[in-house]
Amino acid sequence: MRPLWISLIFLTVIALVFGSVAPVMAQGRASMVMKKNDQDGDGRIARDEWRKGASKFKRLDADKDGYLSIEELRARFDPPAKPAAAQTRVPTSSSPVVLDEIEGRVSIEIFDTYMRCALGRGRTCSMKPAIERGLFETGLFPVFPGGIECRGIDEAYAISYTHKRPREAYHGGIDMPAPWGTPMIAFADGTVIAMYMGERTPRGIEVVMRHAPEDTGLPYWLFSQYTHFQEMPRLQVGQRVRMGQVLGPTGNTGINPRTGMQSERRRPAIHFGIFYSDSNRFSEHRDKIMPVDGYWMDPLGMYRQKLPLDSASLKALPAVEKGVAIPVLLEGGETIPANTKLIWPYTCKRE
Repeated sequence: MRPLWISLIFLTVIALVFGSVAPVMAQGRASMVMKKNDQDGDGRIARDEWRKGASKFKRLDADKDGYLSIEELRARFDPPAKPAAAQTRVPTSSSPVVLDEIEGRVSIEIFDTYMRCALGRGRTCSMKPAIERGLFETGLFPVFPGGIECRGIDEAYAISYTHKRPREAYHGGIDMPAPWGTPMIAFADGTVIAMYMGERTPRGIEVVMRHAPEDTGLPYWLFSQYTHFQEMPRLQVGQRVRMGQVLGPTGNTGINPRTGMQSERRRPAIHFGIFYSDSNRFSEHRDKIMPVDGYWMDPLGMYRQKLPLDSASLKALPAVEKGVAIPVLLEGGETIPANTKLIWPYTCKRE
């Protein structure tokens, strides 16, 4: 039989050895893969830093942003010890905050590659489908009621962002700067159909609503997009909202597409975008809502409150019709005109 003192020495040596190895093991394989491949030390792995095959990189890149994060590596190399259902679900840019079923939600499988590129503008897509579905400049500009001060547009619909992006890109809406915390308001009655935290998108915290023809007075279903909230709005998917209802505070959330980090230089502003369709049906794919047979629309076009709404027709309007009279909600609750179904997404005030 081994003497007691020899056993104690053996156990001590084992403890020391495993104690020194434990910190390395605690890092997990994902951390080791990150350390091995992250050549510039920015905490993520770009495609040209990846030492394995392109197909494996593509599979690991869950959010398709062109980089591998430590979370994506952990999902593959350090799976949780417990089933995912037993964990607290943390919303991500590719996950709605609330997963309620909404009437009209359909499978992404009914969208062909053309429509996915036209409305989703994935990284492997050309811009041709989006342009063919209306993503090009119209030349419209807002005209507010006399004696009324409103927040204007500083980045217009479909202007080129190619100089700011790693590839060809155009602005899918209009931007209106406002001080931090300024309430964004619902431009019309509608239903919340998606909410995103947006940690890995340029849009940041985002709310998407659907508006029936009776909500707007227009003969189409509209899908509105509000982004860059300062914090997640206190709304729920499936909730009905009324015109003028406060959605949440203005911020500047969203990454810089070139750095992959939260933008520090962007001014606080609302990004306001609109799709339209004959159908109320839509799908959700990689944190983007896509209406069935949808088209892009310059948001100023709907404020004309008459047809046509397509970008080609709006672009072809004579110069004297390019100015669009904007209906507004004043800080005191009055609307101009009184019976409008649509308002600007910020309140206005008398000069």
